Amino acid sequence: MSSRFETQQRLIDATREIIILEGVEGFTLDNVCRRAGFTRGAFYSNFSTKESLLAALAEDEYADLIERLDMQVEKWRSVDAAKPARIDSLLFDAMDAIGVNRTLYALHTEMQARSVRDQEWGARLADLNEEFLTALGGVLETILEAARRKPEAPMRVITHAVIGIVLRAAAIDALVESYKEHQSQARSRVVGPASPPRIERTVPQHLPIAQSPAKPIVETIIPLLYAMSKPI
Repeated sequence: MSSRFETQQRLIDATREIIILEGVEGFTLDNVCRRAGFTRGAFYSNFSTKESLLAALAEDEYADLIERLDMQVEKWRSVDAAKPARIDSLLFDAMDAIGVNRTLYALHTEMQARSVRDQEWGARLADLNEEFLTALGGVLETILEAARRKPEAPMRVITHAVIGIVLRAAAIDALVESYKEHQSQARSRVVGPASPPRIERTVPQHLPIAQSPAKPIVETIIPLLYAMSKPI
């Protein structure tokens, strides 16, 4: 039998997959329970409403993003810092920690759109965004320090600019990925009277940024960081 924590995590993971693959339109109680492998009773034993589950997903997602960024900074600290580091190399490390892909784009845009319509949800999301903004700002500042540079503009402003580029890069990755998925389905479609069995869609594995279609967009962050900083 699953523990309460495991049950909640499976429901959160199921919600994440549904929003990435189907959007909020697919976020129904039946859909969540089916994908997680639980009954409605199990759902209501852990979450009072769908809204509370969605809030748990947002908290889980932002906490995971911040944790991955913190882990990347720790990796950098374990490397000899005697020589200046390359901004592009460190930036790609940070972007891979975030995951500039369909998952980031789908979850972020759905949550942002909901925050416009729901003031209470928007207030909570604003708090989570602030935590992420602080974490990413610290990472960008670490990158500049490693490259022997210091910011000439407030880090908050630089971080907002970087987030804008990252989300556009994630959108490009999502569009390319969706197109490939559509093409693959079109090639494998069976023509005939019999319908193929329903296959549960899964969130695809993502490429590192160096191999991603989002790479050229992410690379525009490099001149931005140089333009908004100066040598120490």
